[in-house]
Amino acid sequence: SMYSRKKLLQENLFVVLFAMLVSSVGGLFGTAFFASLIGLGGSGGKLVRLSVLPRNVTTALAIAISNILGGDISITASVVVLTGIVAATYSRTILDKLGIKDPITRGLAVGSAGQGLGVASMIPEPDAFPFAAMAMVLTAVFSTTLVSISSVKDVIIDIATSEKAAAAAAATATTV
Repeated sequence: SMYSRKKLLQENLFVVLFAMLVSSVGGLFGTAFFASLIGLGGSGGKLVRLSVLPRNVTTALAIAISNILGGDISITASVVVLTGIVAATYSRTILDKLGIKDPITRGLAVGSAGQGLGVASMIPEPDAFPFAAMAMVLTAVFSTTLVSISSVKDVIIDIATSEKAAAAAAATATTV
């Protein structure tokens, strides 16, 4: 399937690489910020927050990322599978409702967010499927590479475990 769309992939190589870089950075940093903001796991939720960070990365590399960050691999695996199930179940419907028809965009979106199960859900779309598969692989590789850089890893951990964001979220919740 990918080989038959080789020309299309080559023509869009820059878009694919840039989208996967954004997906990797956004997935890791966005999840870290959001997990901290909502106080995921409560006041002692550092382990839970670190474990959910690689949620949009395929399981094998999500486990490696979780180990690098100091997370729990069983929590990581559970969150990754749940993310994949949600992506496989709802992603195509959501893209349809948003009016996104471009196969490249559809494939990149689902592959970068939904790993293997999301990619499998794209099989009925032969033009989008290769982009979904490539997005899954590149997002996993880029994310693993990012957390392997010690300064990036430290920033991600600081964001995810920030008590300031968790305290602000708790204060907001009690005043509402």
